[in-house]
Amino acid sequence: MWDLREAAEVLEAELLRPKAPYEVRGACADSRRIRPGDLFVALRGQRHDGHDFLDEAFSRGAVGALVSRDPGVGHNLLLVSDVKKALWDLARWRRESLEFIAVGITGSFGKTTAKELLAAALATTYRTFCAPESYNTEIGVPLSLLSVPPKTEVGVFELAESDPDELRRLCELLQPWAGMITAVGPAHLALLGTVEKAAEAVWTLAEALPEEGVLALSWDFPELRARVERCDGFCLRFGQSLEADFFPRDIVDDDPRGVKFVAETPAGAVPVELKLLGAHRAVLACGALALAWGLGVPEKIAAKAMAEVPPLPHRLELRPAPFGWVLDDCFNANPVSMQAALRTLARLRLPVKVRAALLGDMLELGPEEALFHRAVAEAARRFGVDLLFAFGPRMSAAFSAFGGPGLAEPGDLSRLVSAVREALGSGPALLLVKGSRGLALERVVEELSRPKEEEESQES
Repeated sequence: MWDLREAAEVLEAELLRPKAPYEVRGACADSRRIRPGDLFVALRGQRHDGHDFLDEAFSRGAVGALVSRDPGVGHNLLLVSDVKKALWDLARWRRESLEFIAVGITGSFGKTTAKELLAAALATTYRTFCAPESYNTEIGVPLSLLSVPPKTEVGVFELAESDPDELRRLCELLQPWAGMITAVGPAHLALLGTVEKAAEAVWTLAEALPEEGVLALSWDFPELRARVERCDGFCLRFGQSLEADFFPRDIVDDDPRGVKFVAETPAGAVPVELKLLGAHRAVLACGALALAWGLGVPEKIAAKAMAEVPPLPHRLELRPAPFGWVLDDCFNANPVSMQAALRTLARLRLPVKVRAALLGDMLELGPEEALFHRAVAEAARRFGVDLLFAFGPRMSAAFSAFGGPGLAEPGDLSRLVSAVREALGSGPALLLVKGSRGLALERVVEELSRPKEEEESQES
């Protein structure tokens, strides 16, 4: 915990309407997610101004707020000229005042899964802080730092990779001693340009580590392997390749309870059972095993802890539905994760007659986006998808490459949902829902997962 009065001195800010208690336990920029003892950070967004939600923040237990104007609501208001800059100044102050090993995780995909698995493994040996959800941006990372408990020994943070300058700033703020690069691939190419440039961007984390630091590096990507000699720290390789220090074998990925495999490590073979779906999760788990091992956690203890990590929301989460099951993977999408999700859809051992997919646009792919979307539609056919429902102008344009039944809908999501519901009927069926974050396809998941009784009551 930290003191708002001391924070006011650090920021040279006026503390409006001071009122005990002054101790802060964390920080949040979403008034709906405020917990008692949090500092509410009133940021201005494209559509909303956080200052308009101070009432809600204090009703939920905020102890104070970081503001650039006084809306006349609340107490312990830290009045500054620039809320975002003040957020960074506070985070920098807290980072300097805390002594813990910071671990950064970046990569084109798999960051959140790797973060959760690694944090579970490290928690067996250290007092571990795990940054919430996908708090990986220039807003999320400072908020996370302001929420690190005082006695933390290791903190695990996710770092966005779509902007190399942003990643560099995040590393300067976090001061990581250890890190993991999960993957590099065709994600955010509209911003980064090429996969080679994406590799150079994620390598920013490796360059930020001290000479005595530890890096877990995915060995499945030539763009990353080519840079290994530039790693000053201790590099542990993980991946599917037998050349890696940590790699999975005997992967069983058809069990709806989770993926199972044997992890080969420098200390011997370790059986691993996860509650997570998808063969690619075995590789990420090997990365978590590698970095945990590099930080002194025995591989068997780490594997046992990772087995308790629950399914992550909207990331290959299997949910019941009136027609059978929804495979909810709608948090985000890129060409590689689309292929992995389609493979999981095809592989899961469930008593279904129809395997369908509702796939939305993949955003930020740059000039070759049409080719990437067409490749996904072709992959759906190759994996034996029975019905394909395409949403968004990009995926709809690629629908013809599927060559099978379904529907393409560029913009009318309600029409597409109705078509899915009619096509799947009472099942039994398994439906994959996946698309980029900007499409907010969790709306589809919630609607299609709703029990029939609720559907009928709403219709009546």
